[in-house]
Amino acid sequence: MKRGMFCVCLILFLLCGSLVLGATLKGNVYNEFLEVESDVLVEIGTQKLLVKEGGYSFELSPGNYVISARNGEIEVQEKVVVKTGVNVFDLFLLPGFGDEDDLWKDTGEDLFEEEEEGMKIWQYIAAVIIFVYAIGRIIWMRKKHGSLRVFRRKVREDSKKSVKQHKKDIVKEPGYLDRALEIIKKHDGRISQKELRKEMLPLSEAKVSLVVTELEHKGKVERVKKGRGKVILLK
Repeated sequence: MKRGMFCVCLILFLLCGSLVLGATLKGNVYNEFLEVESDVLVEIGTQKLLVKEGGYSFELSPGNYVISARNGEIEVQEKVVVKTGVNVFDLFLLPGFGDEDDLWKDTGEDLFEEEEEGMKIWQYIAAVIIFVYAIGRIIWMRKKHGSLRVFRRKVREDSKKSVKQHKKDIVKEPGYLDRALEIIKKHDGRISQKELRKEMLPLSEAKVSLVVTELEHKGKVERVKKGRGKVILLK
């Protein structure tokens, strides 16, 4: 009898231990425009998940992992340390220059042949233009939203807030409403809610939706459904 009770207690202890030591890794996948990306294949260890709406979640054991995300030809890999409990780790799908480099290498032609000189020059110019555009884009995003680390932290903090907390933020900071109106006016009084959210980053989708709702109550805008999205019209 005592031996049986001991076995039962041991099993319960092991089950509880496994629950305590379990870990969750979750986050969103963003594209180069800092929009939540969809239809992304996320892999970590032996687990795979096709993300439809930007958010992923995995149940793992604590440890070091490599997580990857792929959408079409764009793929990113990141090292992540998973600790006991809930871990939030966002992924950013940014286009690289691998295809251009491969194209350059695959030509395999003499750089000094005059008949091919024009092609080589145009390849070089194209690579420089792409590189300058990418650097300019990064500088513009950093100037607008700060460093990537700070931006990630702000996105995570805002996404964790409840509806009640978002409402308190909007009451304390009426500038959210003014900012949204300015953006809508800049777009000739018509903008999709998705586009508005992109221009109001790092605010979460929930907070932007509440901002629009408050503007509706004040009679400033009207929100209409169009397809699977919503369009905001200035009154």
